[in-house]
Amino acid sequence: MSQFKLEKFVDGQFICQSGDPATHLYFLQEGEVELVTESGQVFGLIPKGQSFGEAAILKGGIRGASIRSKGDVICKVISNDQAAELLTSYSPLLVVIMEALLLQQAMNNSIKRS
Repeated sequence: MSQFKLEKFVDGQFICQSGDPATHLYFLQEGEVELVTESGQVFGLIPKGQSFGEAAILKGGIRGASIRSKGDVICKVISNDQAAELLTSYSPLLVVIMEALLLQQAMNNSIKRS
């Protein structure tokens, strides 16, 4: 993963917004991020060492939540093309499986919000 770029975010900075096109997958190297509703309510926390933005693996994926840095944050950033290429290098079947799982998750999240 050394070939992926690093991005830094300051405390309170939005990394992505709900409804935005999902173009990048993020791996938290330092700090943590909050999942935020459209009304500004925090409903989750992602710690160092975890990832977020998995919707980027889907072609045409949309962000399901806004993500805001809590403190200073450093992330490795992988574009959706890089993520698909990485998965395909292991097995083309992985891309299909991941897309199916992410679509299921997106539908489940949509039902929960209704």
